[in-house]
Amino acid sequence: MNKKVLVAVAWPYVNGDIHLGHLAGYLLPADIFARYRRLAGDDVLMVSGSDCHGTPITVEADKQGIKPPEVVDIYHAKDVALFKKYSLNYNLYTNTTTETHRKVVQEMFLQLLRNDYIVKGSMKQYYSLAEKKFLPDRYVEGTCPHCGAKEQRSDQCESCGRWLSDGELLDPYSKLTKSPVEIRDTEHYFLDFEKLTTELKAYIATRKDTWRGWIWSEADGWLREGMQKRAITRDMDWGIDLPLEELGNMPAEKQLTSYVGKKIYVWFEAVIGYLSAPQEWVQYDKEPEDYQGIYYRQENQSTDWTDWWKHPDAEHFYFMGQDNLVFHTLMWPGELIGAKQGYTLPNNVVVNKFMNYEGKKFSKSRNWTIDSLKMAEKYGVDLTRYYITANLPENKEGDFTWGGFVDSVNNELVSNIGNFINRTLKFMEARFGGQISDLGFVLEPSVKQAIADAYRNVGKHIDKVQFVEALNQLMQLGKFANQYFDQNEVWQVIKTDEAKAKNIMLNLLNIIENLKILISPFMPDAAKRLVGMLDSGRIYEYDKAGVNLWQPQFGDNFKLTGQVVILFTKLDKEVVLNEKV
Repeated sequence: MNKKVLVAVAWPYVNGDIHLGHLAGYLLPADIFARYRRLAGDDVLMVSGSDCHGTPITVEADKQGIKPPEVVDIYHAKDVALFKKYSLNYNLYTNTTTETHRKVVQEMFLQLLRNDYIVKGSMKQYYSLAEKKFLPDRYVEGTCPHCGAKEQRSDQCESCGRWLSDGELLDPYSKLTKSPVEIRDTEHYFLDFEKLTTELKAYIATRKDTWRGWIWSEADGWLREGMQKRAITRDMDWGIDLPLEELGNMPAEKQLTSYVGKKIYVWFEAVIGYLSAPQEWVQYDKEPEDYQGIYYRQENQSTDWTDWWKHPDAEHFYFMGQDNLVFHTLMWPGELIGAKQGYTLPNNVVVNKFMNYEGKKFSKSRNWTIDSLKMAEKYGVDLTRYYITANLPENKEGDFTWGGFVDSVNNELVSNIGNFINRTLKFMEARFGGQISDLGFVLEPSVKQAIADAYRNVGKHIDKVQFVEALNQLMQLGKFANQYFDQNEVWQVIKTDEAKAKNIMLNLLNIIENLKILISPFMPDAAKRLVGMLDSGRIYEYDKAGVNLWQPQFGDNFKLTGQVVILFTKLDKEVVLNEKV
């Protein structure tokens, strides 16, 4: 076993449906990376969960006329079903309402408070005279003072990305009643990022050659601009309670005058899920009965969460969309540093830019979106995963178009790897009775080299979180395979030299044998179907940690286990383009 690898996936708010932009932003890249590192023999722990607290949930609850826990139950179940549909291979997909998460959050809060990185202070917060209460950030909207965008939240402008302090927003009003709001003083706890700046600068400096250039530059820019204290409690009803019993034993200078209505702020709390989820996962040795999330354990995996969090050789990779960049590059590392528990800091923070839809941003409110579940059911998970991966917005915004989807599937996936696999297996079925064996089989040097190159190049680019190029390198093997098929003209050779034809076929089948592994990170469902279609007598131990499968596999005995079926189905362009209407 090589490394303990934590794949930490952004925790989606459970206040709405997951659209294809989320799949492109962080879900598929994380799954591709985790699957690859497992195949390479690492002990991978991929964790995430539903972000259940905060105002996005209460806003949706108010809109539907139900309670926040009911919103959580509805969308958490829908997200879990969607992630299973797309074969996202989480070790644990949980949520932030668990007892384990509450305890770990409160413990982190106390560690930072004891270490003087949390300080108390007064802040100005919006107060609604009409509703007679303080309003959380997302209940207040107005005009951004920096770029002039309207209908922006009071804590951050989605248009220009700037943080906003309470009182900065122009013409603020209550999102619920549209009535004006005013600023009043209220006492809260703050995370003192000014005290963490020196250590954060040292941390960021070590990541300059690892992170994508634009990600590092943006994080560095935040630090150069100057990190300020940021409130980590809020006056609100729905959130994790402060650890009042422990706070009662603290010195007076660390206690608030009143804790009535105070909750731990969701931005501080949700990221701690990356620490609490492994601690929840190790409590189970198998999937709990009626578990309302996703649970998966490989054979031979460690049962000690500190192997991922406190081992010097552990590696951490975080995956999220562009709007979460600052929270994961600076705020979360700041929390970990300030806790002084020897926690592993992020090796790489993998942020994708936004995936648009036909040139415009996805928008549920404007009905400009794609139902991810219907997409999978109608066109298949493999085709959807392929197109999104081929167009991931790694360094610039991407664009999902129905025309591009058809062309990419038909002209790349189907005509390349799909075509090669289908015609090879069909020929094997028709001319060799579905079984070929030859102890004297000779592996062509060019075939051996092409397969070795594919493992090396695909793996190299996944390691560098360059998923678009990794997929391109996989397609290069498909291109080579089709050329080998055409150049060797096995359909002609078999007429005069069956032994030579058999040798050609065994070379072709060995390419397919390795495609079982190579396509698995990108299109795991197709890989499973291929394993079931062509038997080589070799058992691939996908469910055992520490087994390195990411290397060439060769055999001299193959047989079909049933009728050859098309692995990737060509799309009807006219039908698909009707989706734009």
